[in-house]
Amino acid sequence: MSANAELKRVKEWAWMRSFANLYQKESQAWWSTKRWWINGLLWLGLVAGMLVAMLFIVPPFFAALGQTTMVADNGGMVKMGLHTFYTVGTLAITIGVIVLCQDLIIGEKQTGLTEYLLANPVQRKAYVLAKLCASLVAVFLLLVALPGAAAYVVISLGAGGPLPLLPYLAGIGLLVLHSLFYLTLTIMLGVFFSSRSPILGIPFGIFFIGMLFGFLKPLMYIGPSMLTGCAEAIAGSVPLPPGLLWPALLATGLWCVAFTCAALIKFERTEF
Repeated sequence: MSANAELKRVKEWAWMRSFANLYQKESQAWWSTKRWWINGLLWLGLVAGMLVAMLFIVPPFFAALGQTTMVADNGGMVKMGLHTFYTVGTLAITIGVIVLCQDLIIGEKQTGLTEYLLANPVQRKAYVLAKLCASLVAVFLLLVALPGAAAYVVISLGAGGPLPLLPYLAGIGLLVLHSLFYLTLTIMLGVFFSSRSPILGIPFGIFFIGMLFGFLKPLMYIGPSMLTGCAEAIAGSVPLPPGLLWPALLATGLWCVAFTCAALIKFERTEF
């Protein structure tokens, strides 16, 4: 334990003391083990596999059965591909964020590593923010950017030409914010709770309620649920109705800030 948590002397602001060392520790947990390439291949293969099945396997199968309505032209391929990526693909990515990050704090609390680290000259806010920043980089690269690039290639192949890049990147940006919501929520719950049940149950509950219960439409404007539909429309160069995107965008950003601040305040007051 002590070898993995060894701290080096660095120059930094007193209010963020040991952030650099802790960030390096968290980054090594992602990039110095098999974790990065296993997760990279897993989520890339999962998302790309779903798209390949929907665009290149399912339509010929239905065509062979005489169901010509299931055979799409190039424009239909784009719509089908984007819808698959921003529904089923987003489901896979969200599950990945919650599962991979649910043990960030509670695991170290249970093993005593948190108490050991805080016995050193470590600012508590640096401890939480180092985990958040290192995990955000990993989530962005492994769970969003890599599957997103694969999705772009597969959908472009199905459409017979490249998708417009800038609208697609704008859609990916909304997916990053969507993932950040669940990352900050999971970290906050890890600070507040000492068991994994609420850390997994609450984020999954929020996600599935937003995805399955469309009749709760007013609530969709104050959370991330609306972002996936907006991202799909933007990536497909479909104009959005006025006032549809910005409330959800602003609300999700504020939730991310609120979750982070709540985690910092609670962690400062927690006794180990």
